[in-house]
Amino acid sequence: MTACQNECHPSGSYVAIFFSIHYVLKAEQLLKGASIPLDVVPVPREISGDCGMAITFDPSRFGEVQSILAAADIAIARIFCKEAEGVFREIAWKSDS
Repeated sequence: MTACQNECHPSGSYVAIFFSIHYVLKAEQLLKGASIPLDVVPVPREISGDCGMAITFDPSRFGEVQSILAAADIAIARIFCKEAEGVFREIAWKSDS
């Protein structure tokens, strides 16, 4: 398990993209149940032209988010750091490719 919180600007946030809306909704339920602050947002157009939803959260909570979702067998497709309005950088977070 790789911690990535140092890879994002301190004032930035993580944007997690999932493989389906079902996973977004289940992840939202689990993370809110664990008192992890998050927002469900449309996938930013700077990341993808596809319609869909994503979850944003504080990078310092990444380890908790990853553990909770892995325990529920919910896969994160991609994670981006939102560094500024309209500026996103993909985070290499998987320990195995």
